[in-house]
Amino acid sequence: MAKSMKLNIITPGREVIKEDIISLITSESDGKIEILANHVPIIASTIPTISSYKTEDGQIKKFFTSQGIIYIKNNELNFCCDSLNFKEEIDIERAEKSRDRAIERLKSKKDIDVERAKRSLARALARLELK
Repeated sequence: MAKSMKLNIITPGREVIKEDIISLITSESDGKIEILANHVPIIASTIPTISSYKTEDGQIKKFFTSQGIIYIKNNELNFCCDSLNFKEEIDIERAEKSRDRAIERLKSKKDIDVERAKRSLARALARLELK
């Protein structure tokens, strides 16, 4: 049995990661999910979170992922997400402003899309947690 699997992560703007890995940890609406080599085929939707993977040489690489879809089959994990940021790519000031705007919108409760504001808040908080 193989100890590693192929990981492909793409966003609308770029193919971000293409690497052989040991495991991937991300989040879906029910909580954290860890995918190891030789996993049964699945399709799952993900939520904004800090995701990570373990390389074949044991390094843990962490990054922010927005909502997306993971699909695994034949020991190949494809992860399509709206955006991905490594720690060094995160603009703290922008994330803080996004967090503050989302909180203000949720407090006002006037003519807002509540779910959109909640998603914006979740993205900002996850980015700030990684940084």
